Amino acid sequence: MSHIQALLIKTAMAGIVLLVVLTGIYNYPAGATIGLAVLIVILSYIVGDLAILQATNNTIATLSDLVLASLIIWIVGPFFQGAFIPFSVALISAIIISAGEWVFHKFFIRSTDDELETQS
Repeated sequence: MSHIQALLIKTAMAGIVLLVVLTGIYNYPAGATIGLAVLIVILSYIVGDLAILQATNNTIATLSDLVLASLIIWIVGPFFQGAFIPFSVALISAIIISAGEWVFHKFFIRSTDDELETQS
C-alpha cells in the first residue's frame, strides 16, 4: 500500500466520523471539521502508523491514536471550529476513529508484509 492510498483511506474514515459526530450531531462547520480530520490523519499516520505501529503492536498503536485524536479534537479543534469542543465529544469521536484505526492497522501491517516479501 502506498502512502497516498493509506492517507486517502484514513482521511475518508476520519472525515466521515467527524462529519457525522461534530457536524451532524453537534452542528460544527463542515469545512473546519474536514480540516481537523486532515490534521488528525497526518499526525496519526506519522506518529501512530509509521513510528509506533512499526515498533510495537496494533493495540499500542491504536491506543496512541485514541489519545492523539482526543487531544487534537479537544485542544486544537476549537481553533478550527471557532468554538469550544467538550472533552466528551472529542473522546466519543476519537473512540470511533480508533475502532477504524484498529482495522486499518491490520490491513496496513498485512500489505506492508506483502510488499516486503515481494522485494526479497
